[in-house]
Amino acid sequence: MELEITNIFWEDLQDKKKELPKELRLNWKSNKWDYDQVSNWLSEYFKVKVSSLNIKELNNNSGST
Repeated sequence: MELEITNIFWEDLQDKKKELPKELRLNWKSNKWDYDQVSNWLSEYFKVKVSSLNIKELNNNSGST
C-alpha cells in the first residue's frame, strides 16, 4: 500500500538543524492504517513529533497475477 503524505507540520523545528520533508510517499506494509499509526511512525523515524499531516492512499498499479 502506497500512501501520499502531504502538508506535514513538525513540532519544535527551531531546535532542529536538519531539513524535514513537507511531503513524501510511504510504502505501508499493510492495507490497514490509521492517522495515528502513520503520524507515530513518522515521529519515530525522523525523531521529531508531527503536529499535523494529510494522508491519501494511492492506487497500486503493479497488479497481481
